[in-house]
Amino acid sequence: MIITADSGSTSIDWRILRKGAPAIRLESPGVNPALQDAGAMRLAFGRALGGIAEELGCRQGGPAAGVRIFFYGAGVVSEAAGEKVREALADVLPGAEVTVGSDLEAAAVALLGGQDGIAAILGTGSNSGLYQGGRIVRNIPAGGFILGDEGSGAWMGKMLLSDFIKGLLPEGLDAAFRKEYPGLDYPAAVANVYRGEMPSRYLASFSVFLAWNMDCGYVRSLVADGFRLFLQRNVLRYGRPDLPLAAVGSVACVYGDILRSVAAECGVERVITARGAGDGLEAYFSKLIMNG
Repeated sequence: MIITADSGSTSIDWRILRKGAPAIRLESPGVNPALQDAGAMRLAFGRALGGIAEELGCRQGGPAAGVRIFFYGAGVVSEAAGEKVREALADVLPGAEVTVGSDLEAAAVALLGGQDGIAAILGTGSNSGLYQGGRIVRNIPAGGFILGDEGSGAWMGKMLLSDFIKGLLPEGLDAAFRKEYPGLDYPAAVANVYRGEMPSRYLASFSVFLAWNMDCGYVRSLVADGFRLFLQRNVLRYGRPDLPLAAVGSVACVYGDILRSVAAECGVERVITARGAGDGLEAYFSKLIMNG
């Protein structure tokens, strides 16, 4: 049995894979090992995998022999974070072989099948890494929504909101924005960005408005500028434009045509996108089971 997990801070996409049987798909609340301790994650994993543990006899003290878990997630930014995940999963499924990787590694495995390429996240935030020989060998720091995250939903929302409060939106788009967000003014925007609990999510929420107005030249230009910065300040600095760019995330999918166009301008000819890594991970590890 192989269990894969594509984990974000909001949700985890689990796939339970067995030879000769349909995949079982589960969804549970997300975790972030950079922010949570092993106890909190143990509770979350137990609720998600309790039925599997029961079936394997783990609740009666039996080991989960022959079970391999591949957990990929946001927040796996250090060996210490990965160890917390391993510890929590080992408590839920004792005896299982646990491999922990980052969301960038998930993007690479899911979209590249383990081949070399540039793995990328383009969702609320953005990130990238050079994937060679089955691992991320170089990562240019993302910087977060203030210092980086170029091309992400948060970056696009930040630029849109900045232009709104400065009166720089085209007249028709400005009217549509005010209608969609009545009561939003400069004090409210500043309060949410500088004193809100989740400012990056707040900013990224405005990227939906951009998707609704893709026929506007301003919008397409803003999105293209974001991707251009993402490529110039991150992807191209790996010096391997010949490698495919594998991007996971809602922004990569919604604006995939613009991403491919800008990438071609920058010499990156092959771009692969997916909303999440779950399906790709299932396909990749299902082959391992069939061949094993």
